[in-house]
Amino acid sequence: MDHMEYGLEFCEKTLIPTIKNVVDKYVGTSYSIEKKGQGNFVTTVDKKIEQELIDRFQQLVPGSGVIAEETEAQLEQKFNWIIDPIDGTTNFINGLQYAVSVALVYEQPDHILLGVVYNPKDDIWYYACKGKGSYIREKGMVTQLRVRTFPPDEGIVVFGMPYDRRKTGKILDIVQKYYAIASDMKRIGPSSLDICLVASGKAKMYLELDLNLWDISAGILILTEAGGTYVQKGDLYIFGNDDIRNIKGAP
Repeated sequence: MDHMEYGLEFCEKTLIPTIKNVVDKYVGTSYSIEKKGQGNFVTTVDKKIEQELIDRFQQLVPGSGVIAEETEAQLEQKFNWIIDPIDGTTNFINGLQYAVSVALVYEQPDHILLGVVYNPKDDIWYYACKGKGSYIREKGMVTQLRVRTFPPDEGIVVFGMPYDRRKTGKILDIVQKYYAIASDMKRIGPSSLDICLVASGKAKMYLELDLNLWDISAGILILTEAGGTYVQKGDLYIFGNDDIRNIKGAP
């Protein structure tokens, strides 16, 4: 099939080094900040990383299109890149962990071939290839990821806050309901790394409202290849293991 050449070897030997080269080029340089809304920012680093990743990726996969946070969609018929150049821009501005999230999809946004989530601050890579598992590369070591099964009332539940502040009460009500089945509730961010916390067995589940393709596409493949799943209920997304489908009293 057309997409078979874009497998695990391509991800590890071509895609990851390309992402690292581009990110290292711009992270640590001076930048300006533009405010898109309350608590919602974009920097010139976001824009530079995104544009160079698009240029590089379209060389790696000729004729490929793009769905990216800061760029208008350039969709093609077969291969498309879904890119978040800096997931967690507020974190980036304030010196906290952030991520670069990249997915390669075939024909449809939900047919994800490859997913990479890079945490530059800690030099940690999460990545997955359809049908080949998901992995973490940390301190030069590669380990396969697997979600965990938690006792009914234990495990860390991670959540995110919506940009739309009219929904603050809604997410806090949801968090209160899930606190009954958690050891603790934590707000960490960004979304792509929160999904990877579930995929790596560190968190029981992750909850957030109003997520976009670039927030979750790479993370979804990493999670599902680690044996996890997700559900969408209106504007609410829940990421976890199969138990999330059977939680009593959940919204």
